[in-house]
Amino acid sequence: MFIICFSLINLIYVTILFSPIALGSTMTSSILDNKHMNYYFFTSFESNRNTDSQQRVIPQPEVCGDRQDNDLNGLVDESCSVESSSVGIPATNFNKSKTLRIGIVGDVDSNQGLTTQLEIANHYNVQALIIPGDFEYTNGKEVLSDLQSHGFTKENTDIVVGNHDSGNEVKMWLGNNRTFGQVIFDFAADKLALFNIDANIKFDCTSPQFEILKTQIESSSAWFKFAVVHQPFVTVKSDHPPNGEFDCYDPLFKAGRIDGVLQAHNHNYQRFNIHGLVYGVFGTGTHDTGSSMYPLDSNTWQGNDCLKCITGENGITIIDLNLNNINPKHYAGWFINMENQVLDRFDSSVG
Repeated sequence: MFIICFSLINLIYVTILFSPIALGSTMTSSILDNKHMNYYFFTSFESNRNTDSQQRVIPQPEVCGDRQDNDLNGLVDESCSVESSSVGIPATNFNKSKTLRIGIVGDVDSNQGLTTQLEIANHYNVQALIIPGDFEYTNGKEVLSDLQSHGFTKENTDIVVGNHDSGNEVKMWLGNNRTFGQVIFDFAADKLALFNIDANIKFDCTSPQFEILKTQIESSSAWFKFAVVHQPFVTVKSDHPPNGEFDCYDPLFKAGRIDGVLQAHNHNYQRFNIHGLVYGVFGTGTHDTGSSMYPLDSNTWQGNDCLKCITGENGITIIDLNLNNINPKHYAGWFINMENQVLDRFDSSVG
């Protein structure tokens, strides 16, 4: 009787031991004791659980612009280049051989707001900074010091003279004996040319300034060209009117293939596309903030709609110049406020 019972127990044990084979599992044919048997079932369970977990979360190639860590390496949008406005916000990592990033903000002042804007510029790795006038409201030297402490020096920063600025300070910064004319940076000499206009002095079609600018614009072979002025050619009704020389300069801008006109003076944000040429007001520095910024008393200029007009929001505009293909040229832009929120997006191909 004892022998029969022992035989039945062993038969049941062997049946249980080898039952996983019938279910498609693999194991050795050696007889396992109870300790090893328990280990097998435990490790099999853990293996199946780990396999299920890996199936639920599998690293994928990084998807640029979705702000997710797709490849599970702890980074977001790493090694992604910004080449078109299909990206919702500027990627912090981009291929500098394919993209040149510029930042624009005018009517700045020596306060914490400027420091915040420069920190935003640094966060997005802005390569060239453009200030379309009025940096010397209270202490121009402190402004220049703040710029330089954030890496914006004479080698990568353009300043246009505004009505609150000293012409001599601007000349010293630019290393030029004039407050107007072409500005290029050595690191992007063949890619970007800026044409500063001083609207504080005579600058109409009969002025020496116009003739010099005309020659420089027409002879420039830079991929991208921007005109920079403090007092705007184009603006909705606000605290300051237009400078009155649109009919003089707009034909020159069109003939010289200017890509955009960067303006300020009115302390707000405005963007127009007039017959294919972008005119923007970027007076979003922090000399005035919030409700102290200038009103927008209309939404048009000479029948042209303001595509985006914002007041009460300080910030910085970032533009990515696509260096992949010169024909056709393309750039994408964003207006980013002090809370790092994108308030406007635009694309040179669609306005």
